[in-house]
Order: sequence, then structure tokens, then C-alpha cells
Amino acid sequence: MTHTFFQNNDNFIVEQQFLRDEFTIEIAFAPDDTQLDLLFDTDADYYPELIENLESGVWQHMIVRAQALYDGKVMGESYLGSVVAETPAKWLADVPSQAEDLAQSAAEQARTEAVRMLTKLAQDFAVEKNITTL
Repeated sequence: MTHTFFQNNDNFIVEQQFLRDEFTIEIAFAPDDTQLDLLFDTDADYYPELIENLESGVWQHMIVRAQALYDGKVMGESYLGSVVAETPAKWLADVPSQAEDLAQSAAEQARTEAVRMLTKLAQDFAVEKNITTL
């Protein structure tokens, strides 16, 4: 289950969109203002540089979301929190495998949901109600 923090965040901006099978995959980013000392080791060697670059605006702290849409409806989604990069485009270029993993997870979830919906629709409408196609 997705953490409610990710689900309730509505300020995502789509950076990349592509087709995968029957789905439109959107990779989007949202600023993350979670308290950094809760997410990162404040004693680590990298921490001062992290804080300096985030405060100066050189880097951004973000959440990444991949959604698989079918006919405009979100059928699956996957999230990654605490991403630090200069820009969303730079993160996508630097770690394409992470974006691919998110996209794959969203697409798999979407396929599962599509099959579930088809089964439920067949049970509720086509079989029991004897509905014919238009």
C-alpha cells in the first residue's frame, strides 16, 4: 500500500510520458519538504554538502511518481521518495534504471487492476444481466 503522504501530494509535474503496452506511463516529480534530518544520516560525510546544495537551490529534494493510465484513468502507480538531483530531467538521465523500475511496477499494477475490473464487469453486467453490445 502506498503511504498516504505520497497519495495526498497533488503538486506533481509530469516530466516524461510514454506508451507501454496498453498504458500511458507518466513519470512526475513533486517537491519534498520533509525534514531532512529524519531522512538522511546527519553524521554522514555527505550531509553538509547535501544541505548546502539544497539550501542554495543547486539540488532539489523530490518525490518521484510513476503512473500507468488507461483511457485517462490511473490504473497503477509507484512512488520513490527522497530523490535528490539538480532537476527531474537530470535524475531521469542519471538513473534511468530507477525510473524504469517505477514504470514497470506501475504497469504491472495496472495490468492486475485491468484484469480484476474485467472479471468484475463480466460478473456484474455481461453474464448476469445478459447485456448485448451496441
